[in-house]
Amino acid sequence: MSSHRIYEEKHDIDTDNTKNFYDQRAKNIGNMSSPYVAVLLGDQDPQHAVDWNTFEKTFILPQLKVNKSSSVLDIGCGIGRWAESIIPESGYYLGTDFSGEMIKIAQQRCSFENADYDFINVSFQEACRRSSEKLQRKFDRVVIGGVCMYINDADLKDCIAGLIDLLDEHCIMYLTETVAVETRLTLDECPSDALKTTYDVIYRTPSEYNAYYEVFKNAGFRIVKQDYLPHLNNEASFSETDRWYTILER
Repeated sequence: MSSHRIYEEKHDIDTDNTKNFYDQRAKNIGNMSSPYVAVLLGDQDPQHAVDWNTFEKTFILPQLKVNKSSSVLDIGCGIGRWAESIIPESGYYLGTDFSGEMIKIAQQRCSFENADYDFINVSFQEACRRSSEKLQRKFDRVVIGGVCMYINDADLKDCIAGLIDLLDEHCIMYLTETVAVETRLTLDECPSDALKTTYDVIYRTPSEYNAYYEVFKNAGFRIVKQDYLPHLNNEASFSETDRWYTILER
């Protein structure tokens, strides 16, 4: 077994590597055929990133029921992929990301008149500590996509517990991660031919995430939908990982 691929056991990753990884992707966005590739990682098939963005917004966004009274928190907003669709429809939108370079791109790409929105450079951990005045409010819509898999277990437990204090009495959340289909897998500075660099990530199993989500259920949330996301355009099945989502509401 490669020392870069750790199965089953809990193993911390160096989150600074992940931050640097996304900072570099943001800096290189001008050389990508689509900006969505920067965050969806479809380097070998850029059109797939475009198709996936379209699908997710067509399939998921209506389920969030965003309206002009909604206050939306987008944790791990990246280049503003969700922001570009949510800002015009919401009352207030806040995008957060631990990559300062991604935030710069989001601010450049998203420019709306007569709309109330902000982007701030804070991590999930910092957001849950309300480290910015922008976080001194309650949110009734939350998007967290592809973020938890870059957070170590102890920190993730604190993040999810801390998130509760940011949520309105009535709230809808969309959570999605790439998960391990059968056995937890951690990539620790794992060389990637597709990404042309090393990659650090924790692929937890759905059951592991559901254990974390008990905090939400104890706070009055119910799971509205939970499933694997479909594969597009005859996309090949994945042997070890897949995309999985949960929608919660209270």
